[in-house]
Amino acid sequence: MRCYCLWAVLFLLSLTASARVRITVFNPDSEQRQEVVEVEAQALRKALGIGENSPFVLKNAAGQQQGYQITHDGKLLFFASVRPKQSWTVYAETGQPQNFKVWTRGSLYKIRKDDIAWENDRCAYRVYGPALQATGEKAFGIDVWVKNTPDLVLDYRYARDHRGNVVADSLRRLGLRAAADSAVQAMTFHLDHGYGMDGYGVGPTLGCGTPALMEGGRLILLYCYKSYQILDNGPLRFTVKLDFAANADGIVEHRIISLDRGSHFNKITVWYDHLTRPMTFCAGIVLNGNGDPWFGENFTAYADPTDRPDVHGSEIYVAALFPYHKVVMGKTPDGKNAVGMIKNYRGEKITYFAGAAWSLYDIPNFTVWKEIVRSCMECYSDRQRMLRESITVE
Repeated sequence: MRCYCLWAVLFLLSLTASARVRITVFNPDSEQRQEVVEVEAQALRKALGIGENSPFVLKNAAGQQQGYQITHDGKLLFFASVRPKQSWTVYAETGQPQNFKVWTRGSLYKIRKDDIAWENDRCAYRVYGPALQATGEKAFGIDVWVKNTPDLVLDYRYARDHRGNVVADSLRRLGLRAAADSAVQAMTFHLDHGYGMDGYGVGPTLGCGTPALMEGGRLILLYCYKSYQILDNGPLRFTVKLDFAANADGIVEHRIISLDRGSHFNKITVWYDHLTRPMTFCAGIVLNGNGDPWFGENFTAYADPTDRPDVHGSEIYVAALFPYHKVVMGKTPDGKNAVGMIKNYRGEKITYFAGAAWSLYDIPNFTVWKEIVRSCMECYSDRQRMLRESITVE
């Protein structure tokens, strides 16, 4: 199995009022690939001869409309599936696009103590907010909510879990403890009811991909986010910017996380303000259970046993990848997290990837997950060069 890394070229077919732009996506690999492809929206609009707010459509060779998204930073996104060493073409022209299936989305869930959670067709994730921090609960890392369906399920999970808690509280006030426990068991998102669950242990750890600083053997984790801004919200990419309150040393963290349709990995960019001295930057994954992490050059992966192996009997596969920076791989001083580390860090932007999969969905075992991780490392390392050198407008 492969991770995917396609690249696109725009061709202007006509300069008349009915201009049409051909966007050809190339697959240089010897295996099938599919992923979200991005090109500059401004370049496409210029080629079409239309303004910034003018509508347009994308069509395949049969004339079927294709879903797309314009991102906050001016990218045109569409999903491409391309055969080995072949190309695939879509055509852009003026017109009114129809509504398309939403593959990735996220939201603030105040009913669950200011969670921000997001998902795509592969997996779901969440970070913790001010309301949870106010309770004193120590939860720092990015959480994983596994799923076994491409459909969006977060709204349903949150609503059902909240309803179960409300019902249980009412029953307990009536002295019906057994009935209350049954209501929770039937509705909690911590158990799999046929479409996935929150079975990943986080707490005061890195969870799945959280960044941190280290100094003198001390792991410095900023608490829950202070403010947020959802920059993109589907149908093909979710992006959120998180800002954190200053810690006791005055350090402020900023984090941008994005997730595309079809991807097992979040793209995470982080930077810090007010570092008065160099520290060690790190990011990685928590090591729940007794298994050992798998380390490679600039990446690590792990088979998590879930928070209730006796109940779930499945594994959650997690990984952190660092294709753009030279990092030292290892464990945090407490041995609880596998990380990539950058020494003499002064607060500059660091971009890396972290994500997860479930053995009861599309990744059946850790061997397959390791191949995905290895392949994605190669792909991400090549993508910057390929996109920079290959996107042209003619």
